[in-house]
Amino acid sequence: MDLSEYQRVKNSIVGFIQKYEPIWDKEKPLPPFPFIIGTGFIVREDGLIATNSHVTKAFSKAFNPPKAPKDEWPVLAYLFKITSAGVLRIPLEILGFFGISLFKSGEVYYGPKEGPDISFVQVRAKGLPLLTIDDKTQIIEGMEVCTAGFPMGTDALTAPGYLHQISPTLQKGIVSCVLPFTCSAPHTYAINVMTQAGASGSPVFLPDSGKVIGILYAGLNDFRQTVKQKDIYTVPTNISYVVPSHYLRDALTQIEKMEELQLPKETRSLDEMVAEGKPIISFSSEAKPEIRRIDEEP
Repeated sequence: MDLSEYQRVKNSIVGFIQKYEPIWDKEKPLPPFPFIIGTGFIVREDGLIATNSHVTKAFSKAFNPPKAPKDEWPVLAYLFKITSAGVLRIPLEILGFFGISLFKSGEVYYGPKEGPDISFVQVRAKGLPLLTIDDKTQIIEGMEVCTAGFPMGTDALTAPGYLHQISPTLQKGIVSCVLPFTCSAPHTYAINVMTQAGASGSPVFLPDSGKVIGILYAGLNDFRQTVKQKDIYTVPTNISYVVPSHYLRDALTQIEKMEELQLPKETRSLDEMVAEGKPIISFSSEAKPEIRRIDEEP
């Protein structure tokens, strides 16, 4: 499996974060990283990002203080950019999003009645690195695939109690099954990769080309029961579901004909944002551990 294309793919993956953090205790420090709602990936250089509809529905539930501007979303898209100085966190302002208003299935259809779980977020930016959607490759069982995003959201980035990761997490696997069966236009397919909250909207792509063949949207959960209280709870499995890329391509074709896709004239390019940005983590070659025998007094 050739994963050399991933270095390019991850430059197009964004995390949707909560813009504001509620402060219930003034003595308690702010979290080291904003709360991650979900994942998305750039499909047009002029500010269009693909994700799940259940991710964009969560935007309205993000914390929004009373004095916040009423014409702004309480969510940002974060794009991470590696430079010679370090990692830049580029905030992309959300202008709105495109979603499915009406879905008509064919005579034989086994998917969800509301249609595929996809949405497209428009941000105020241009000159963005985009991923190519491949809707020609037939999805078959056993083919190797990759996905990358932000599983477990902020928890994965701050696992030790401080910020120690500034990048998406890459996973690989195979297509486990095509639903309802192997055909030219399946309603979904499953991969043997565990998904967790935050990974929704992650691209599923071919490892050798980096072309997107779907978008991660859900996982298959199992059920467990506590011994004493007999409470039922769910646990994730390593089976996750993907919206096939033919839905992405069909939706994107319609969006590209809409006048609403036009960006405001004052929109800045990614290069301009990078030139003004400051690294949140800088590279350093000076940090060196000091070694001594631990059974001796310091």
